[in-house]
Amino acid sequence: MTLKTIYIARHGYRSNWLPEPHPPSPTGIHSDPPLAAHGVEQAKQLAGYLHSLPSLEQPQFLISSPFYRCVETCQPIAQMLSLKVVLERGVGEWYRKKRRVIPTPANYDVLHQFFHEILVEESEWPRDETVGVIPSLDGETPSDIFDRASLFWSKFIPIFESKYPQIDTILIVTHAATKIALGNSLLDLKSVHDSIDEHGTKLRAGACSLDKYIRSNENSWINKMNGNCTFLTKGEEMHWDFSSTVEAGSDEDIRLRKEREELEKKKQQQSQQQRETTPVTDIASGNEGISNEDFEVSKI
Repeated sequence: MTLKTIYIARHGYRSNWLPEPHPPSPTGIHSDPPLAAHGVEQAKQLAGYLHSLPSLEQPQFLISSPFYRCVETCQPIAQMLSLKVVLERGVGEWYRKKRRVIPTPANYDVLHQFFHEILVEESEWPRDETVGVIPSLDGETPSDIFDRASLFWSKFIPIFESKYPQIDTILIVTHAATKIALGNSLLDLKSVHDSIDEHGTKLRAGACSLDKYIRSNENSWINKMNGNCTFLTKGEEMHWDFSSTVEAGSDEDIRLRKEREELEKKKQQQSQQQRETTPVTDIASGNEGISNEDFEVSKI
């Protein structure tokens, strides 16, 4: 049997996306925050959605980036679907070059302390060795992560199909940038910046959003679900793509989002104040902001 369906999800809402103080990293690793309570709830809603699917459409195998927030997102899914989770470095986070710290994620020995019930034993799927695709510790350009995703698929699919011939549907829980790179590569596009159709549509990557790909033949995949957030109470939040100048979910990302939000609020307040100071008669007559000088007076 070959792989027929691949779901790819982004992790839930991170704790460091909320105002300080932020909880410490459970693993002690830099840039490895847990989910916020809202993110845990999102993960449960994603799990509920997947569980609600017909049995033949549900994931049969769970693969997670080794970062804490991704494994934590997997937890309710694994529990609800009675599955175990494997750690895979090839679908790990994207970090830009020249970043001050590029963290190495935790391995099974550390994460088993928090997720013993859902993680497989390391011998089942060694994090760095099964596929052997590891993000560069020098950071990656957008081209680099696309190449990483392409290499991952070229190695992962034959390895997985040989190791688990009875499984045809899987779920990968990863990060925004990696989700986009994996999707565009699977669709045989040329870069992380490409659109997925002739209408200019690009992959969406909100927190806990879900993509679905189905195999049409041995070498072709089709996107059937793009950034689905309909099952989330608050819908899409924290979408990110490669048009951004900063890493997804980073402190810089949060700062820029807050600045845009404050600027938008200021514009709305100014607009409201302008309307409140405009005479009602002008608004009613459609002459708002128009003076007598704007009209030409004819002489008889």
